[in-house]
Amino acid sequence: MTIAAVLGHFSHGLVFFTLGLTVSFLHYRSRRISLARHLGWLGGFAMGEALYAWYEILAMLLPAGRLLPVVVPPIVLVSAYIGLLVFGLQTFMSEETYRRRSRTLWLALSAISLSAYVLALWGFHVDENVVVRTTEVLARYLLAFPGGVLTAIGLRRQSYQSLDGMLRARIRPALRLIEITMATFGLLNLVMVPGVDRPVSRLFGFHLIDSAVTGWVWAAVGLGITVGLVRSLTTIQHEVETWVEDVERLQAMAEDRERIGRDLHDGIIQSIYAAGLLLESVIPVIHTDPDRAQGQVGRVIDNLNYTIQDIRRYIFDLRSDMPDDDLQPGIEHLLRDFHVNTLLQTEFEVVGAVRPIHSMARRRHILQIVREALANTAKHAQARWVRVRLTYDTDSLNLVISDDGVGMEKLLISKGYGLRNIRERTRLLDGTLRIESAPGAGVTFDLTVPYS
Repeated sequence: MTIAAVLGHFSHGLVFFTLGLTVSFLHYRSRRISLARHLGWLGGFAMGEALYAWYEILAMLLPAGRLLPVVVPPIVLVSAYIGLLVFGLQTFMSEETYRRRSRTLWLALSAISLSAYVLALWGFHVDENVVVRTTEVLARYLLAFPGGVLTAIGLRRQSYQSLDGMLRARIRPALRLIEITMATFGLLNLVMVPGVDRPVSRLFGFHLIDSAVTGWVWAAVGLGITVGLVRSLTTIQHEVETWVEDVERLQAMAEDRERIGRDLHDGIIQSIYAAGLLLESVIPVIHTDPDRAQGQVGRVIDNLNYTIQDIRRYIFDLRSDMPDDDLQPGIEHLLRDFHVNTLLQTEFEVVGAVRPIHSMARRRHILQIVREALANTAKHAQARWVRVRLTYDTDSLNLVISDDGVGMEKLLISKGYGLRNIRERTRLLDGTLRIESAPGAGVTFDLTVPYS
């Protein structure tokens, strides 16, 4: 065997070994996707194909039978192709049918194949090498060929049944690549089969091709399967994660609005109602006790002024249309509105080379955290100023929001909705949050999040 042929067989094994590892990773991450739900069969097939390809190289370097008994490798190959055939067949089954019959199908195919192999080896006293080679040929014809073709057709069928039309259009090139390479794998197993002894060849009428380039051809087919599978499933997974993130964002916004609406009802409306009752009590004493009436009117005015301040804070808190700019202009926009609505002094500092956050969802999570922290300051802190520092580090973004208010421990607001929302958004960002506070020393939110 030439160096090019050896490298071809090694590449054949390496590509399918990579496919097996990739399938294991994608199967773990993509269980919610119907196309990837039973990828374990495909992973087992890829690993078996890789081991058999590498065995052929090592068998040439070692004396016969030294590496493994010659009867063992066909078992590996047959098991791999049974996995491929089961994977192809399950694409035509409903989930309920698969659960009931897949294991039985695998056991039946394995039992039939192993029994026939053992019977041929020790029952009819046929030459061991002839049985091994014939078994490989039959495995390719009866298992690999239908397995590859059924997988190609079944994946195409499943994609039409389980994917939205727009999503399928986006991953159509990757799906086509999988379908073509899987069908090619099946068809090549009709022609690219290692030779067997002439009597057996004439007996079964096999059309056999043995070429130095076969390893490279198998490697190319395996690479096509791997690339198509990775591109299609990662795109689907990204769409699923984006949808989940959007749902979580809408849920967080709904919680914000519910909380603020409840606070409006419990605080502002009751304050206005109390002011109305106080004014009603003024009417009977306007003429009889003007001084008392004047004092009560003064208290009403003070209450209404406090209510106006609360309303202005809640107007700021209800702003759910987060700017779509990058973080720096977005935070400047929030601080400008905060100052207008609360009259508190604000400072904003940017440290490091600015790095854009390309994900709009991540930008909005960070801006919502800033908004929530500012709303807590306006409502609870009794502060005079707020400082925000945005630091662009090498691997992460650091955001520090601090005030000079009365501190969190005195107000006992750590279990409120605002901080719960901040912590939830921090979790969605895969970030870390540290809150520092002491009575009379204000509150500091220290948030660190990765760029992606």
